[in-house]
Amino acid sequence: MNLRGKFFTDTDGRIGFRSVKPAGYPIPIDGPTGDLLRAQGRHNMRPAHLHFLASKDGFKTLISQLYVQDDKFLETDVQFGVTRHLIGDYVRHENEPAPTPDVKGPWYSLAHSFVMEAGPAKLPRPPISGKARGERPKIPHLA
Repeated sequence: MNLRGKFFTDTDGRIGFRSVKPAGYPIPIDGPTGDLLRAQGRHNMRPAHLHFLASKDGFKTLISQLYVQDDKFLETDVQFGVTRHLIGDYVRHENEPAPTPDVKGPWYSLAHSFVMEAGPAKLPRPPISGKARGERPKIPHLA
């Protein structure tokens, strides 16, 4: 996949990785989406979240997100993507030792269990190559 990390589970199905605590971001409003949001009087913000794609032979591919529990846009996500189960418990650690010696000051941890359903695994096609440069696909207008 394009611009993504790839992790493998241990024998118990667990992974661990190091990242930064995510921040929210605006979706583009320079086209029909922006027109629709303005007509509805809605903002264009996504709440902070991490994306996940889990794949294993014999199980349906799982694509999901885990949201930050104190983001001010949780209740009004422009994509209506937040559900109670997808709100992660990002725990701030003030005085506990960090998982690695190069982490200084407060740090966060996040634990979550994803449940996968039996079925065929199918990976999505990688993103459009121009997407990383901010290009927009051409959308024909209806006559």
